[in-house]
Amino acid sequence: MIREINIWLNSNPHKNKRLAKPYSDAILQQLLQNTLNTSQPVQIKKNKNGKPFVDEPIYFSHSNCRQLHAYVISTEHEIGVDVEYINKKRPVMKLASRYFHSKEYQILANLPASERSQMFFKQWTHKEAWCKLDGGNLWSYLNKSSDDVSTMYLCDSSQVDGFAVAIASPEKIDKIRINSIGNQ
Repeated sequence: MIREINIWLNSNPHKNKRLAKPYSDAILQQLLQNTLNTSQPVQIKKNKNGKPFVDEPIYFSHSNCRQLHAYVISTEHEIGVDVEYINKKRPVMKLASRYFHSKEYQILANLPASERSQMFFKQWTHKEAWCKLDGGNLWSYLNKSSDDVSTMYLCDSSQVDGFAVAIASPEKIDKIRINSIGNQ
């Protein structure tokens, strides 16, 4: 069976986080209601680490970077998503030496300089998606290698120009389908 997951992307019109949050929350609410086939509001709760959840048989994750917001929903299992802008001006080798596992740092060091930013943000989104899947604290995931975890699958999409997007799942995902909400 081919497992597909949908990512819904929205370019939030608000740069101000205070204004962007209610807009983004409304989109998430609509996606949850659509998935549950209800017009009733879905109450979103948070666990002790701040991971959002609902008392329904669905799992979801949300991420944003700049004005791009990404949402994923699964009716089968926990899920995590992260999106990051690929900032080619960031000192990725310095950051990787400080925060990444030595294996991941070595992967970056072995790449041509022109490819390091892309790989750094791919690795970073993997870590954040993994953290969101588990509901943990990002700082405890940074120096771990996701290659050492056999109970999680990571996949990413190169379909979003200028951004790294990753999904973490306890089940293998064969295909990511990108969906746009509103104007992109």
